[in-house]
Amino acid sequence: MSELHFASPDGISLNLRLPQQPTDGIPDYRSSFKPKHSNTYRRFGNPTPVGLGGFLLANTPATIMLLGWHGAGGRNGNESAAVGIFIYMECLLEIICGIGEWINGETFNAAVFLILGGYFGASGAVMMPFYNAIGGYGADAAAAAAAYHDSYAMLLIFMGVLLLFFTIASVRLDICHVVLFACFTVCFPCLATSYFYMADGNEDSARTFRVWGGIFSLAGSVILWYLFLGSLLEAVDFPYLLPVGDLSKYVRGRTESLGRRRHKPSPSCGL
Repeated sequence: MSELHFASPDGISLNLRLPQQPTDGIPDYRSSFKPKHSNTYRRFGNPTPVGLGGFLLANTPATIMLLGWHGAGGRNGNESAAVGIFIYMECLLEIICGIGEWINGETFNAAVFLILGGYFGASGAVMMPFYNAIGGYGADAAAAAAAYHDSYAMLLIFMGVLLLFFTIASVRLDICHVVLFACFTVCFPCLATSYFYMADGNEDSARTFRVWGGIFSLAGSVILWYLFLGSLLEAVDFPYLLPVGDLSKYVRGRTESLGRRRHKPSPSCGL
């Protein structure tokens, strides 16, 4: 203990004793309460299997109808039996999945699922008598059907362009996605050509291109079933995962390349 002595001119003195070590008994006025997450704390899961499953259950039967296996689709690949699947399964699940991917910050996945969901919803809508898609082209049934087929083929052409862009972007992902989008990039122009021949009344050529479109769609569906199984195995933390042919280590991202150049040692620094 150290002592301090103070004296005033009036004869008043004051003695203070100070400890050698500072006291650690400083009061803590902070609250000791710590928020705890309850058992009902929500966690968002991976929506990708939902979107893949919805797409597969709509696209695979539609592909069989295009190919005409066991009489499915009739003589002209009619997909009217899949209207409910297109709207209430594929479109609905794709949109739900796309919103989930958007919430998770997966922009590319969200774009793919939302756009494809809208496409299948529109495809199902034009098959419904309520919308009378063909009737809007006039009273002459033959001329109306030809105009409808020519017009719908335009949608298929630009869907092919869209899938081409998806193919280019997927080069940053893996081989499975590149081949998948490439298959549908070829599928849509084949279907568009089939519709053009249907408008011209050339049923044989229309069927040929429709079957080719179905073949490429079937190839894409096989890859999708593979990716769907892989997403399920990953969701349950399966000990073995399916290889997809990762390309990200070969195709560097722009931000990664900029980061490497930004942190590259300068030759003048002597390192």
